[in-house]
Amino acid sequence: MSAKRMMSAVAVLASMTLVSAVCAAPASALSDVSVDARANASTDPFRTQTISDDTAADAMPDNPDAALPDQVSAAIPDDATVVSEDHAVTADGELKNITTGETVTDPALVGTQDSQPDPLAKTDGESFIPVQADEVKQKVAANGGDANAGAADAQTAPDTSDTQPEQTRPNDSSESEQPNQSDSSAPSDSASTSDSGEAAGNASDSATATNGAAKATTKGSVRLAALQNNEYGAHWGSYNGTAAFFDASNNLFVQQAKGVIDVSAWQGNINWQAVKNSGVEGAIIRIGYGWDNGFDKQALRNISECRRLGIPFGIYLYSYAYDANTGAAEGSSLVNLLQKAGVSSSDLGYPVYYDLERWTWTGHEVPNDPGTYDGIVNAWYGRLQSAGYNNLAVYSYTSYLNTALNSGNIHSKTRWVAQYGSSMGYTAFPTNDRGWQYTSRGSVSGISGTVDLNAFGNQTATSSAPSVPVYRVYNPNDGNHLFTMNSYERDNLARLGWHDEGVSWYVPSGGSINVYRLYNPNNGEHVFTTEYGEYVLVGRAGWHQEGVAWTSL
Repeated sequence: MSAKRMMSAVAVLASMTLVSAVCAAPASALSDVSVDARANASTDPFRTQTISDDTAADAMPDNPDAALPDQVSAAIPDDATVVSEDHAVTADGELKNITTGETVTDPALVGTQDSQPDPLAKTDGESFIPVQADEVKQKVAANGGDANAGAADAQTAPDTSDTQPEQTRPNDSSESEQPNQSDSSAPSDSASTSDSGEAAGNASDSATATNGAAKATTKGSVRLAALQNNEYGAHWGSYNGTAAFFDASNNLFVQQAKGVIDVSAWQGNINWQAVKNSGVEGAIIRIGYGWDNGFDKQALRNISECRRLGIPFGIYLYSYAYDANTGAAEGSSLVNLLQKAGVSSSDLGYPVYYDLERWTWTGHEVPNDPGTYDGIVNAWYGRLQSAGYNNLAVYSYTSYLNTALNSGNIHSKTRWVAQYGSSMGYTAFPTNDRGWQYTSRGSVSGISGTVDLNAFGNQTATSSAPSVPVYRVYNPNDGNHLFTMNSYERDNLARLGWHDEGVSWYVPSGGSINVYRLYNPNNGEHVFTTEYGEYVLVGRAGWHQEGVAWTSL
């Protein structure tokens, strides 16, 4: 296709995209299970449901799918933090087996003085929201278990190393940069046997028990998204004609919502085509953890596949920083990884997230002071921003945000929060857009095993009308046109003799489909394409790859 024909086609496509953006609800791959919308409705059907805010009697507090132990060792202090089904961290940073009280020394779980461990190793790759040990003890006792096991021997019995067999875990590689990396230690790439295209039929999810009966309302019908609801009753629906996510009491969390997963090497070789077909609308990809540890073993492949299939993606880095200097080191290391992966700021459909949690690392003490964390976050932000990455945010969980991260500075940057409860307890979101990681045990076609599920969207609806101009300039010497969103580039070309022909069209802000631009150095032509594979192939043929020209819906 000639440059002019391709540009015309892109212009028509963009115009069609804008019309569809105004006239249609966002694509959410919704299934046809429906319930009443609450807005302007005379009755609220969700109010008739009995929803418990508590986990089951045999589940960890705040973690409905994590088994409650039968006993907790007397060697686990009340002020320790339970960080997995099997482990608790004491105030001085020791990782202990929760039932035996033995100190864990396995480097794969606690690292060494000079080596940070994979933070997901303690939970076999699943997310877990840390809780206070005294809460776990109280629940164990209420459930008939022993909340003070071995108390008679606790004063004299020495700590011993954790004798449980070491499990195979994925290792990060700082050298490999090929997208088709094998992952022999993470789950296989076979598709999940669970059909995530159907509404989840979890017995505990009483908030959506409607037996598929559609009910018309003044706002239209509510539909359940391809992603499941959570175990507490937080659920998908619709609001003002857009996909939406609600808490168990049917309070709106976000409208204009997208179902998003977050992934790491623990999800193995993901079948991203199946993931996209199932209705997933975005992915947050772990690129690594700490500093100088290289890529998450599947990061490059996950980034490449999301690009190839047009799945909007963001990035996250798990932090092991304990002061401003190590925060800066993590920022520099992350910039290096992003550049090696070829990820520019314009490639990102979601932010770059700084994952701040209570970590365990042999010989090092986790910060517990918001002032220390302020220095860490500011240093990290500084390194990313100086490299041109400005869409940044903090990720954490509610209890940590209310304690060690209880800083106005950090809260002003927090846009993604984990809470596996009936409602979102964190209320200090600084922006209209926000994300709720609402379960760690999701099932999505294309992923073998479980995956974190998230609802991202806006608290208050934003206009879907076009808002960002695409300028057109004309070269009188060779008759070529160029389209650009960069007003500086437009003005600079005009100073060089190009004709500024004004705004050609508008594209929606916050678009998720990349339109790539290529330049032919032999004849001065530009072409535009939404196909990343074509962008790569034409670049190999000698055209200059000029990155993302703009994004569309």
